[in-house]
Amino acid sequence: MITIDGGTGKITHNSNEISLASGTITHNGVEIASDKMHDQWRYADDESITNGTLTNWERPTESGSGAYLTGMSHSNGIFTFPKTGIYRIDFKATFYKSSDVRYVGTIVKLSTDSGGSYGDLTRSYASIGAQSSTNTYQTCIATHHVDVTNASTFRIRFEIAANTSAYVYAANDDTRTTVMFERIAST
Repeated sequence: MITIDGGTGKITHNSNEISLASGTITHNGVEIASDKMHDQWRYADDESITNGTLTNWERPTESGSGAYLTGMSHSNGIFTFPKTGIYRIDFKATFYKSSDVRYVGTIVKLSTDSGGSYGDLTRSYASIGAQSSTNTYQTCIATHHVDVTNASTFRIRFEIAANTSAYVYAANDDTRTTVMFERIAST
C-alpha cells in the first residue's frame, strides 16, 4: 500500500517513509534521486607543454555524443558548474614523447572564490621511457569528488606538470585526453 501525504510531503510504502523536500527524494533521510548530469570534454589538438593549464577543450561531436541534462560551461581552460551538488571529476590525459620524461602528471585545481585563487584537489604522475627514439605513450588519471556549495563562485581547471616538455595526445575527431563531469547528488 502506498500513501501520499501532500500536506507533509511524505510518501509511505509498507511502513517505509520517503520524504519529498527541497526538490529531493529521500528514503529514511538518504537521498535516493536527484538531478543528474553527465558531461564530457576532450582536448582538441596535440600540444607540447611542460607546466600549465590546458585551455583547448571541446565537447565530442561524433554521432551519439552529448551532455546529459545541463552541462558544464567552459572559457579559456576554466570550467563552471551549472548548479550546486556533489560532482565526480575524472581527468584522463595521455602523453607522448620520443625521449625520456622523468615525470609527467595531471593536476585538478579548484577555486571557491570565482577564480581568485586555486588549490590542488588531486594529482596523478607517470614517466615516459622512450623506446628507440620513437614516440612512447603514457596515461595519467586523476579522480576526485567535489562538493559544489555555490555554483556562482566554484571554478575548476586542469593542469599538466612535467620535468621537461611532453605532448598532450589529443584530437578533434576522437577522444584521447578527456575530462568527465558527473553530478551524483545534491549538496
